[in-house]
Amino acid sequence: MSEVDLRPMTLGEVLDRTFKVYRSNFWVFAGIIALPYLLILLVEVVSAAFGIGAKPAQTQGIPQISPTLLAGALAGGAVVGILYIVMAGAAHAATVFAVSDLYLARPANVRGSYSRVGTKVFRVLLIFLLIGLAVGVGFFLIMIAGFILRSAALMGLGIIVFIVPCIIFVCRASVAVPVAMLEDLGAVRSLERSMQLTKGHAGQIFLIFLMVACLSYVALLLLQAPFMAVAVSAAAAHQSPSFGVQILQYLSAFVSQVLVGPIATIAFSLMYYNLRVRKEAFDIQHLMASLGPSTSPNAPSVA
Repeated sequence: MSEVDLRPMTLGEVLDRTFKVYRSNFWVFAGIIALPYLLILLVEVVSAAFGIGAKPAQTQGIPQISPTLLAGALAGGAVVGILYIVMAGAAHAATVFAVSDLYLARPANVRGSYSRVGTKVFRVLLIFLLIGLAVGVGFFLIMIAGFILRSAALMGLGIIVFIVPCIIFVCRASVAVPVAMLEDLGAVRSLERSMQLTKGHAGQIFLIFLMVACLSYVALLLLQAPFMAVAVSAAAAHQSPSFGVQILQYLSAFVSQVLVGPIATIAFSLMYYNLRVRKEAFDIQHLMASLGPSTSPNAPSVA
């Protein structure tokens, strides 16, 4: 992308540009998204290695587990879980910065993208937490109402009806992370601005979500399904899959996650710029900013 191409795009053009950016900068995006999944891969491999040679207990009853060992396992799992969440948030933010640089015809690399994240990763996590809470609280209230009224049918109907506004809300919040990273706004303000930018475009964004879900399913079938079938067969025979099969299963999961992981973030980052071009004349703002100091300090960032 040697020239800045700032023009309104249709959904098809956004998707086409998503795959062009992804394909021409594959190693940048793979390097960014691989870090959190690499952590999980290492944990899985180590766990499988320690499981080598383990035999089913021959004694009757529940085996005794050392409290110290159990506490250590729980603490280690909590540390890995927290570290993974932070790394995943950082990878999401770094991908947004990489797309921004490429969209504006600037060079992008893994190190440079991560260096711009810093404490902004906590904004990403807070945005995801707020979205999850909004959706979760809605479902929880519907379930409570169903229990109070003692009507499973009413509860099921309420959940079905709630799914539609839930999907719309998630679609409307889809560019909150690009807003937070590129305009340096807080989590709540980023969600509000995402709602403003995506007004009238929830249907297009839903199709992006649908495309990513389909790609994830295809990657699962092609890369993970064969090894999952072997693992299921071993479980049906009351046996553990061999160490080699486990490693291949973990590697296939890692590869599929790295292949599909960046696509949604790239698409939503490009959609963010597309919406700004359509609604705020971002192309003109960028041109003015490139010619000299901005005369409107309160205007959204062009970075």
